[in-house]
Amino acid sequence: MKVIICGAGQVGFGIAKQLAAEKNDVTVVDQSPNLVQSISDSLDVRAIVGHGAHPDVLDRAGARDADMLIAVTFHDE
Repeated sequence: MKVIICGAGQVGFGIAKQLAAEKNDVTVVDQSPNLVQSISDSLDVRAIVGHGAHPDVLDRAGARDADMLIAVTFHDE
């Protein structure tokens, strides 16, 4: 399953870790380069720096082919 997670904080990291362990194709999007680097270094996921509500960022993350999008960001937009 192809999953995009918007938010690389504690919740996003935990979800990404579980989904990656289950051999899902996971992409994580976050505005923080530090969080993106950390999750990329720790897990077998694709990580992108950007705003998860912007269409161009979602396009880079592969939203057209995604089976699921999970939003776990600090802001509700």
